[in-house]
Amino acid sequence: MNTLLDAFISPISSLIENKFTLFIVVFIFSIASLFFIKYKAKSGFSLSDRFWVFWTGHKCENNSDLLSEIIEIEKFNYHYNTYAISKKQTTQLESWIRRYELDFKLIAKLKRNLIIDTLKIKKIHKIFPLGIFFSLFIPLFAFFGAFVIAIKPAGLIKIDDTGWFWFNENEAIEYSFLGRQENSWVIKKEQCTKKNEIKANLDDKTIETICDSFNSQRVSNFIKSLIKKQRWFFGVSSGILLFIAGFLFRETISLLITYDARKMIYLKVKKYRKNKESQRHKP
Repeated sequence: MNTLLDAFISPISSLIENKFTLFIVVFIFSIASLFFIKYKAKSGFSLSDRFWVFWTGHKCENNSDLLSEIIEIEKFNYHYNTYAISKKQTTQLESWIRRYELDFKLIAKLKRNLIIDTLKIKKIHKIFPLGIFFSLFIPLFAFFGAFVIAIKPAGLIKIDDTGWFWFNENEAIEYSFLGRQENSWVIKKEQCTKKNEIKANLDDKTIETICDSFNSQRVSNFIKSLIKKQRWFFGVSSGILLFIAGFLFRETISLLITYDARKMIYLKVKKYRKNKESQRHKP
């Protein structure tokens, strides 16, 4: 009797048994996490300053002009979601927004898609957000499949070439990724008293094995253990898949915002120049 977990659990078990490899994986994951946190904080200085405020409850005052300027720039980046590296850039950005009366909320959502040094927005082709949007359905569909396995009160098993099916102490049901179909076979425990009346596209030997399994304590214990493993493994997997789908959705929205921002700036600049031109020709 094979289970769906065999293909997934075996490499994970080998990894756990190999302590050195496990240490390397955990170490790399920890380093990657630290770099991710630093990236979100935008700089090591910003990160240390926020830790200081978090643990002490007050800001670290500095009389140094350079440190004060750095703190102001980091505060600007934090509040306005930008990546300025100098006071000149922050001043230019504010002047640019005021001059053309730009939608600051939209500009603040651009993040790294705004090239703050030149006040340009990255060009986004329409096919990119569409491609990412359609690709997010892959982890999304996989999430639903994993989530169903995680919450189902039955073990997903396979006997020889019968295909995958749900099994618990009361019934066995043919598995389908899209859910139970009209032609899916079902074998209930009480039906085993009249095996010849069972309507399932299975050979007699398989039906006999399934019926015997309903009354087997060993199989019952195995299924209970399998259900616990399924809930743990596919619960975690569904969480990861949902995170990936959410990340792709966020990237799609980010690209669409960037596209809208470019269009908005083009219209605002065009309007500004038109007004300037009309004022110049006034008597």
